[in-house]
Amino acid sequence: MALLASEVMDRSRAVLNDVAIDLHTNEVLLPYLKIANDDLSDELVDHGSTVTKEVSVDIPLSANVKQLILPNDIIVPIQAFEKDTGRGDEYYKQMDQRSFLPNGVPGNELGVWVWREQQVVFIGATVSKSIRLRYHRLILAVTGENSPIELTHALNYLAYHTAALAAEHIGQNRSKAIDLESVAVGKLNKLLKKEVKQSHSKPTRRRPFKLNRFTTYTR
Repeated sequence: MALLASEVMDRSRAVLNDVAIDLHTNEVLLPYLKIANDDLSDELVDHGSTVTKEVSVDIPLSANVKQLILPNDIIVPIQAFEKDTGRGDEYYKQMDQRSFLPNGVPGNELGVWVWREQQVVFIGATVSKSIRLRYHRLILAVTGENSPIELTHALNYLAYHTAALAAEHIGQNRSKAIDLESVAVGKLNKLLKKEVKQSHSKPTRRRPFKLNRFTTYTR
């Protein structure tokens, strides 16, 4: 059974000494859990975690369309392949990545692609295509209390980091927030050791707890 966001928030309430849910309801904690999950995703990307490594998706591209509709979890594309709509996978051809699109007019093949302003763009083709995109991805986003948490061993890090944010911005207790974040740092370092490739075995260092990193949530 998948770990849910609500279970993370239960643990956050425990370390905030609010198991009776007098203040830190799921509704109140959810924005901070979203921030904590985004911070975790950033750390995993920065340290080359295997969970963010290459995945692929097939995306339809209509005739004469020059921009691909990207998946929400994309960080950066790796490779792109094209085939005519309706043909088998054996017809996929790898396209060349360029820094700039060459001058030309749309034909039967796309041929090249460019990663520009966080978009995959083409010259366009006169026939509809299927694009197979390989890319590095983010971990699953948290959108609600029933959202699955992708990394079950991230439970304690997310709980403590969420609690630290709540202590700072809801309880206005900076001392407790720093204590909780210190525990979160230790949990994060253990997590990263499990996720990072052996070739990236350098010691990991968490950015210090800073007020200006967080967005205040107003109830």
